[in-house]
Amino acid sequence: MAVQHSTAAAAALTQKQIVRTVDKLAALKAQIANLELEADNLADLLKLQGEGVYFGNLHKFMVATVIGQRLDTRLAQTFLTPAQLAE
Repeated sequence: MAVQHSTAAAAALTQKQIVRTVDKLAALKAQIANLELEADNLADLLKLQGEGVYFGNLHKFMVATVIGQRLDTRLAQTFLTPAQLAE
């Protein structure tokens, strides 16, 4: 679980701690971006196999097609009155 810092504790950081914190945060965000890219690539490989449920030793991954309809609210605002939008 992440440690939560109060504003008072954050204000007490030394310049050296701030530099380390900024660098660590940037490094973690870069690692997360790389991991998300890798996960997306792996998901794409499974999606190319077609619809179905794919099982690993501990997990499963389902590929399904979902068809839905959404209202384009920006477009609707150009045609409807505020009262109609509220409904």
